[in-house]
Amino acid sequence: MEIVENNPFRILGILSNSSAKETKESEIFILRYLDIGKSANLKFDITPPLNNLERTSEIVKNAKRRIHDDFDKLSHSIFWFVNGSLIDKIALDKLSSEKNIEKASDSFKKGSRNFVFSKTSFSSILNFSTLEIVSYSSHKDEERLMNAIKYKYELIKDKLIFKEFERLITSTSNKINHESYISKYLENVKNLLKEIFPRKDQNKLLLDVFSDDKSLCEEIENQITSSLVKSINEKFALFDSIFDIHSEKTDTQIIKSKAKIVSQANKLITDTTSELNTLKRSVGKDNYQFSNLVNELYSRVNASVIICFNKEMEILESAIESGIKSTISNTSFASYVKILSEASKAITTINCTIKSTLNENLKVIRNVNGQLLEIKRNIKSSYNPRPTYSGGSSSTDEGVPVGVWIFGIIIAFIIFSNC
Repeated sequence: MEIVENNPFRILGILSNSSAKETKESEIFILRYLDIGKSANLKFDITPPLNNLERTSEIVKNAKRRIHDDFDKLSHSIFWFVNGSLIDKIALDKLSSEKNIEKASDSFKKGSRNFVFSKTSFSSILNFSTLEIVSYSSHKDEERLMNAIKYKYELIKDKLIFKEFERLITSTSNKINHESYISKYLENVKNLLKEIFPRKDQNKLLLDVFSDDKSLCEEIENQITSSLVKSINEKFALFDSIFDIHSEKTDTQIIKSKAKIVSQANKLITDTTSELNTLKRSVGKDNYQFSNLVNELYSRVNASVIICFNKEMEILESAIESGIKSTISNTSFASYVKILSEASKAITTINCTIKSTLNENLKVIRNVNGQLLEIKRNIKSSYNPRPTYSGGSSSTDEGVPVGVWIFGIIIAFIIFSNC
């Protein structure tokens, strides 16, 4: 829980609404102990329930820099403790001195006044929710954790309470952009959920937490969509940079690199599938953004196959005309058929413009691959290390069956312009 474990206020061992003087004094106090190779005993380190924190001079100095700006100070404060009332003071003493989480929690709950937000209750609600997050490793109650996140959101959503919160922490009000602050809070919550539940869908968790707020859910969904689209496009850009390098190579080099080129296309599919599925669940398979990204993906897959296939066909046609058996025997289009077959299956129900081109290319390459396999069988059956000839020969002088020449004519027509 980075936002809590390495909270700058925790590193400095102070409360979020500590004065500038108290902050400076705490920094000096910690640094003096570090100078003699010791760790300072800090009242608001909150260990346990938090893990031990290794401090260095740079970490301590950086912590102070991280709360210099009021926006940053307020962003970290929502995930730490404040002293805003007498009840808070009593509860914080139980937490810091007695290390009694349950008693501190009960006191914060009492100060929360049934969790109805007001000028006198919001600080206790803030502290209670922070303690619920801090102690999650002990109670392991997901509902309590989610409720704690909700309480914090309700606190900052209320503009009047937010103003009081800003005044408590920064001694000013109306200087922090409310919308920007909420966006920052949501970003921090998403990162927090990712740390705690790395195997779960953080976007779904986020929508579940704030399911009661329709406008917020719409905003979250838009952010999710934008984030997914950006991530997928970044993967496309990386693929394109590699593909461009391959496409500038000679024909021979491209053919030698075909396994790598096809592998990169497969990797692109693997790397984007999860995000595309998430996007589809969010916006639907008929959404233009989704179908366009699918089209972009499989256009690149198609191009990867065709650039290799066309070059390989030219070499193969020449080998057939020249009767070079080794080239024919070593040529295989199986990897092209495999990746295009999987691609065709993946876009069966999706409306994208590449579909017809990809399916046509698959049909032709599969047909050519079948003919190539037949040629290989003919070569194998016609080869004899000690040949005997009785009558007319059905082979050329180079040992390639006559039927291959017909295949050579067919090859000349297999040209793909849609890549």
